[in-house]
Amino acid sequence: MSKLVAIVGATGLQGGSVLKTLYAADGYKIRALSRNPESDSAKKLAAKYPDVEWVQADLNDVSSLRKALISVDVVFAVTDFYQKDTLAKVAAGDKDAEFTQGKNIVDAAIDAGVNSIIYSSLDSMKQLSGGKYPDILHLEGKHKVEEYISSKADKIKGYFIYLGVYMESYVRFSRISPEDSQTVEFTVPLNPTTKIPLVDTANDTGHVVKYILEHPDECLGKVVEVSGGYYEAQEMANAFTEATGKPARYTQIPYEAAGMYELSQMFKAFDEFGSFGGRSDFLEYNKEMDYTFVTPVEFWKNRNWNGPSK
Repeated sequence: MSKLVAIVGATGLQGGSVLKTLYAADGYKIRALSRNPESDSAKKLAAKYPDVEWVQADLNDVSSLRKALISVDVVFAVTDFYQKDTLAKVAAGDKDAEFTQGKNIVDAAIDAGVNSIIYSSLDSMKQLSGGKYPDILHLEGKHKVEEYISSKADKIKGYFIYLGVYMESYVRFSRISPEDSQTVEFTVPLNPTTKIPLVDTANDTGHVVKYILEHPDECLGKVVEVSGGYYEAQEMANAFTEATGKPARYTQIPYEAAGMYELSQMFKAFDEFGSFGGRSDFLEYNKEMDYTFVTPVEFWKNRNWNGPSK
């Protein structure tokens, strides 16, 4: 009998990856939750995946979530700190805006009788740094949701994934070099020797979620990191050159150039404490999966992108 999997955030990179992977697999029915199923992005996915059921739900409205999760076996959920409405609440002083949305999902899932939730969480840098970096809110909010799910273990089974830094971010980090118009420059506020875990979000995420669904006892209550490995920023630039033939380099920029205060704090913390807390055990975990993670060179080749416009 097919499992009914609800995807919260189906129009995003993570949710879209889960949708794509499970749609191609046997044994799953998919219910995609969206605040606006009539949006262009939702309609595009609905046309591409015609057997997916689309349901309206608002993460700030528990009743709409509860209704959307009736008869669901498993929820995959990701919350987005950088969503416009969430940022507005944070700016108004509500530092728990993302946590509240995650809590709403969990409470609605429990009320609806959902068996399991797979939540896209992250490490608490406040904990990893011994309190030195307490205000990286997109990390703290997600981790607080993870802790809330764990506290409800008698009511719902909790599974957690931690994604590495999106390879897709390097597109935003790019510019044409001011010194050489033929060279693509990746400007990243990280030390040249800092290695961070990277992930091709749109492709890798769904396969890890599928692995968890296929190994529920083994993964229960555990964190599964989603990344093919640790890379320096220059390695992403080298991979771009290998994939496209165009010269590229990494240039370190000040932390403050990241924009938001919490992002500048995040990069400082990565330099000092690493992402994933420097853990590498997930690389052994990856070997158990019937999937090969996308490498930086493959990412750039698949992207079919030759650099920013001049």
